[in-house]
Amino acid sequence: MLQHARTLATTGLLAAGFALGVTALTLKAADGGHPALDIALSTTTGFLFLLAGAVAHVRRPANPIGVLIALAGVALFLEDLQFTRNPVLYTIAVPLRAASSPVIAHLVLAFPHGRLRSRWERLLVAAAYLVVLGSGGVGLLVNADPRDLLAVSSGTAAAAVADRVLDLAATAISAGVVVALLYRWLSGRLPQRRLLSPVIVIALSGALASGAGTALGAGHPLSAPLLQAYRILFCLWPLAFLVGVLRARVGNAEMIRLLLERDGTGLAALVQDDEVWKDSRSIDALNAAAGLVLDNQRLTAELEQRLAEVRASRARLVAAGDEERRRIERDLHDGAQQRLVSVVLLLRMAGRRHGAELPPEVRALLAGTVEELQTAITELRELARGIRPAILTEAGLVPAVRSLADRIPMEVALSVGTVPRLDAAVEATAYFVTSEALTNALKHAQTDRADVRIAVDGARLRVEVTDRGAGGASVEGGSGLAGLRDRVQALGGELDVTSGPGGTTVRAVIPLGS
Repeated sequence: MLQHARTLATTGLLAAGFALGVTALTLKAADGGHPALDIALSTTTGFLFLLAGAVAHVRRPANPIGVLIALAGVALFLEDLQFTRNPVLYTIAVPLRAASSPVIAHLVLAFPHGRLRSRWERLLVAAAYLVVLGSGGVGLLVNADPRDLLAVSSGTAAAAVADRVLDLAATAISAGVVVALLYRWLSGRLPQRRLLSPVIVIALSGALASGAGTALGAGHPLSAPLLQAYRILFCLWPLAFLVGVLRARVGNAEMIRLLLERDGTGLAALVQDDEVWKDSRSIDALNAAAGLVLDNQRLTAELEQRLAEVRASRARLVAAGDEERRRIERDLHDGAQQRLVSVVLLLRMAGRRHGAELPPEVRALLAGTVEELQTAITELRELARGIRPAILTEAGLVPAVRSLADRIPMEVALSVGTVPRLDAAVEATAYFVTSEALTNALKHAQTDRADVRIAVDGARLRVEVTDRGAGGASVEGGSGLAGLRDRVQALGGELDVTSGPGGTTVRAVIPLGS
């Protein structure tokens, strides 16, 4: 409904503007006091505003900027009605002698959105309309021209004061409009600067030319050319608005950048700005950019799902490995170890029962066999304990590490916080990190002391083993630490090794939720 009303308003303004343009051209030509170039420039300017308004409305039917551009052309032609000899038309035209000034100020501040966005802009535009129309009304009452049907005084002094007030107010309002325009350009994004640049360039150039020409005075040889340059620049101004309307779209790179902003404010601003949103090419670019973003999000989701599957698979492999370790431990304990113990018992029983009947060399061989079997049992027991200590399963991480520190032939300073029973995979991984780090320190670090710190930090378990040895440890090259790093990462954790001449520190951080 609103868009239909704008279409009707634009159509009405275009029809009225065309009729007023023809009338203004006829009146100026009949007046005889205007140069042909001046008539041509002023008429061309008005019709260019009408044309730019029509194109802007067709290009942006939902944006009221087209109505404002067309209204500027109508206001320019209304000013020329003051050249009529008809008293009624002249009386109507006197208050509108500067009608284009507030309309153009409104257009400049509303461009390209078609609406005033700040209280300062609304106050500035309201002041422009009030001053121009108010001073025009005063001028209507104190006009000395006999064509003015409403004049109550013919005093030239009052008319001069009204004109002076109008000039000062127009200068102040023009300065405010220029400042607001420059502020918007400096604080705007690249697309907005691109739209405002032609309008600002022509406005500043025209203001400089007009101001310089007026300051030099009518008698200066450069005054007339400068004022003529101002009229030419003013004639080009509707084309600057039209260029802004035609360029009012966002490039694909800017579109994608806005779409990818995490907080979404860029996309919201993009959708709200009519000058970029209502363009079919911008909509196509937005569709393409949105498609890229959606594809990126889909691929990211798929990648995250695959990574989650990989982590879960690695965790299952770790759990399966631990379960296999426990099975081998049980098999060694209940199978081979028990058989060897039985053999030792049988040999000892045979030695006690028949030792006296055996030759000395056979008794010695039997005793040596029992010792070798006992050594094999001890090594097998140590092997089973290395696969997965029974104390780790039964008592937990801290008792298992304490047992490890007691067995290892070096001084171990153990510092542990409150560590409850944890997931079996987490406990086993932390234990093997500690065991591997202490074993490496014992074998390669050339030191007799190591520090072990274990603590629960929020939702993570931290394990740190430090020695003051020769250094040189690395997780590369297929070492035991490399395998432990894979095991830690399988649980979603990280293993870090810092090693140098001052010693080695192995740190592992393992999530408790694994």
